[in-house]
Amino acid sequence: MTRALLLSLSWLVAAMGLYVAVVILEFYWNFFDWQPELDLRAWFFFVGMFCALVATRFLAWAARDGLSQGVSLVLCLALLVLAVYAFPPEPITHGLFAREQPSPLWYRAGRFVVLALPGAFWALALRRALLSRKDSSNH
Repeated sequence: MTRALLLSLSWLVAAMGLYVAVVILEFYWNFFDWQPELDLRAWFFFVGMFCALVATRFLAWAARDGLSQGVSLVLCLALLVLAVYAFPPEPITHGLFAREQPSPLWYRAGRFVVLALPGAFWALALRRALLSRKDSSNH
């Protein structure tokens, strides 16, 4: 039970870390208008995203009990919902917070992939677990 709670807490920390890194980069590059700047701050956010993705990849393989798999599934679905919600281009507006152009497709697609990867890791780990159970029952 302690392992399941620790895995669930680790999933929560990794998912929140990924979300925070994506949101901070979004504010840094795309809050008022599309103005990317590939400097040390942006690289710091990329490293944070990479670390969170590596953590979710290992956590997906480690979660084998019902509690941690359930918590991780809910978190992966929440990240996927956020990815779908944030994918459409931003509307062009006028006034105080005027936006001259939406962010480019490559940026929105990249953000979508980053937020969807934990769910893909989760699904691959589940597939692997099911196949290993099937192989062990055949022998």
